Amino acid sequence: MGDVVGEEAAGWLADRIGQLRDEHELDWIVVNAENGAVTGPNPMDGFGMTVEIVDTLLEAGVDAITGGNHSWDGPDVDKILAYPQMVRPLNLDEERGQGLLTLRGNTTLTVINLLSPTAELPGMAAPKPHPLWPSWQEITAEHDLTGPTVIDLHGESPWEKASFAAALDGQASAVVGTHTHDPTQRGHVLPGGTGYVTELGMTGRLGHTGGGFDPMHFVAKMRGEDYTALPAYTLAKGPLALGAVILDIDPAGATTAITRIA
Repeated sequence: MGDVVGEEAAGWLADRIGQLRDEHELDWIVVNAENGAVTGPNPMDGFGMTVEIVDTLLEAGVDAITGGNHSWDGPDVDKILAYPQMVRPLNLDEERGQGLLTLRGNTTLTVINLLSPTAELPGMAAPKPHPLWPSWQEITAEHDLTGPTVIDLHGESPWEKASFAAALDGQASAVVGTHTHDPTQRGHVLPGGTGYVTELGMTGRLGHTGGGFDPMHFVAKMRGEDYTALPAYTLAKGPLALGAVILDIDPAGATTAITRIA
């Protein structure tokens, strides 16, 4: 499930988790929640997560929570990164938290969170990410990734996400893109069995440009105006929407189908 935008969206999603799990017979539910809370007035630290939002999602039955460039924003960073179900981007120098999580039960799933340098913005608290492909080579050398493995790739560029997925085709079960919030329609099963979705989309209120919030900061930046002087982000006012896909993965770790749900 793609970027949860706002506390209300987190509660709305939490109320649906049980129904979605039963209706679709889901083994594991992974949610990107890095935009779960508006945490400050500055656009460079505007979103993040709070303990309350993380607890809401986990208590509802979410198995793992991923992040991105906002994983280090907000007042509860150290507490949040300490959760065993929290997965922060792996490809950077950071002692807090974990970038890889293996979920074990009747089935097993390894979840990896990666942060593209394209999602890095000046002034953000996130550590500088390392380039994706060298990082992936290091990950495969250090970790046994046999069996189902899903990568949340948090990045700006569709071509970069597609190229990365193609480059590791057959080495991971799926690469799902997050960060740009507007969902891409198609899912792809690559020749080697890796599933790929350019952008999961966001989970939150629709409106404006589809990001879940008023784009006035981005508009001001585009115009060359002082966007840091603007008030805090304002969430959109439209209907609530779910950005999500179901991945069917066989025991050997190959994706067999991708289904978008709303």
